[in-house]
Amino acid sequence: MSWKDKYINYYQQITTNTSNGGSKSDDNAVNGTPDRYHLSNPENHSERNRCIVITYSNVENDDLRLLQELIDVFDLYAYISWNDRVTHLIVKTLPSGRCNRTKKFMNALLLNRFIITMDWVKNCLSSKTLLPEADYMPLEFSGEPSPLVSWRVGRGIIASPMEWTGDCILYLHRSIELNESYRDIIIWARRAGFVLTNDLQEFNNEYKLRIILVDTIASCTDVQSYLPNATEIISWICNYKGVTIFLDWFLECLFRYKFVLINHYYQIMKLNPKIVEFVNMDESLFEFENC
Repeated sequence: MSWKDKYINYYQQITTNTSNGGSKSDDNAVNGTPDRYHLSNPENHSERNRCIVITYSNVENDDLRLLQELIDVFDLYAYISWNDRVTHLIVKTLPSGRCNRTKKFMNALLLNRFIITMDWVKNCLSSKTLLPEADYMPLEFSGEPSPLVSWRVGRGIIASPMEWTGDCILYLHRSIELNESYRDIIIWARRAGFVLTNDLQEFNNEYKLRIILVDTIASCTDVQSYLPNATEIISWICNYKGVTIFLDWFLECLFRYKFVLINHYYQIMKLNPKIVEFVNMDESLFEFENC
């Protein structure tokens, strides 16, 4: 069998037999990278680097050539789409040092994988050795070091700032089902530790935070018909202490890898301190507009 045949067989194997944690478009959503695949000869992988599996997000053509060189020099495995076997996500950073939000970034963050900049690639090639990844963690788009926090959590260095999710129950409104990332949203929620339910009757005192997530549908001509109305929202507040908020809040919490206060920007119906106090919800969870 020729090397070319081996390459094709290996490519088919890893693209069909994956532990994929998301949809087939994992590498495209948010600010994805076009499908381009680079992989060194799988017959030459050394035992030393066998555990390293890389993928990339938002890199440019020149960077792809450097990635190919890194793969060849150190005999690393690589995937073009997200796969749960990935250990290193290489990202292109902005001049500010921040990196864009992508599905790959989300998956790497929630699985405590290395998220590192192209500088790591360049310096590894220059030094001819694989350097400590923690020195090359980027800032998340909000300007916070969430990749580094996730990495420290995964190695047991610090407690997870996402432990609050276990005290938060999520109900996904039907508008979420029309989101092209619907399956990913469910996966991300479970990985982050949220409790998911299809029954609002499960909104009880076991949970400090009870959230109904909704989404606006850009492709829908009548968006309002897919969103809950005022009567529904009020009944959810009064009967279940359920807060109806946009999907943006959920994503912001995950990308920033911490709890984000629920302010008026995320709410369909803006709550005020009097309503929160009336239904006996925790005011510390909210940031009110007049504050």
